[in-house]
Amino acid sequence: MHIEEIKKELEIELGQRLYRHSIGTMEEAEKLASLYGCDISKARIAGLLHDCGKIRCKDNLKHAKKSAELAQTKFGVKDKSIINAIMHHTTGRVNMTFLEKIIFIADKIEPNRHYEGVEEIRKEAYNNIDEAMIKSLESTIEYVKNRNMVLDMESVNTLNYLKEGK
Repeated sequence: MHIEEIKKELEIELGQRLYRHSIGTMEEAEKLASLYGCDISKARIAGLLHDCGKIRCKDNLKHAKKSAELAQTKFGVKDKSIINAIMHHTTGRVNMTFLEKIIFIADKIEPNRHYEGVEEIRKEAYNNIDEAMIKSLESTIEYVKNRNMVLDMESVNTLNYLKEGK
């Protein structure tokens, strides 16, 4: 499916707010991919589709898996690197590819995101993507703990892995 067709489908399905977020993530992913020498086409598709399953998934922690599944079945994405980037955009994972890192951080810093610390993470994303991920993961983990929410241990594993690599 061509990217313009995907956009039309998502605009109908996602609703205005989530669609705007998906476009923002796609555009941010494109900029980061260009900066870091990653495949821009793959970054655009992964960024656009990263939340395509969110409205179909009652459990927010599992929407990345649903989105990866829909990217394959509904939108015809066959590239495993794109599927993995979508699959791991919420928690990260140990030993992420650059495309996975780009989609992870683009989701967190796209222009429609407004939360404490986002400007610092945005700035860092264009200097050192691993440092930006560390800041983002630390912020997310603190947020989840402070609200007694369920913490996905994959986020902790990802954070520890990135910190060890410093």
